[in-house]
Amino acid sequence: EGHNWLVRLPKNRLVDIRATCMEELGVWLRTDPKEFLNDGYLKYLGWTLYDKQSPVRLQCVRALQGLYQEKEFIGRLELFTSRFKERMLSMVLDKDLDVAVETVKLLLLIHQ
Repeated sequence: EGHNWLVRLPKNRLVDIRATCMEELGVWLRTDPKEFLNDGYLKYLGWTLYDKQSPVRLQCVRALQGLYQEKEFIGRLELFTSRFKERMLSMVLDKDLDVAVETVKLLLLIHQ
């Protein structure tokens, strides 16, 4: 499939590359939701919520904020939300303050 590079992504040790990939994935999901806004791609954002490096988690949360801002996407995000809600809730206590703050903003978007 066209997203095989995403499968290899967690093995990449370069934090900036992983963070940039999550940022761009968020762009793809928003700009072409018919093609990309599905569980096959969303799972990569979910897995990245567990990344050991805070810049990667931060970009992931910001990408999710962009998705949850779009009301028409909410239905397509239901499975993702149920699957990763516990992780998102726990991230309000993230050791990185920026990640924690952005996660609170994300959860407020989800709650609306």
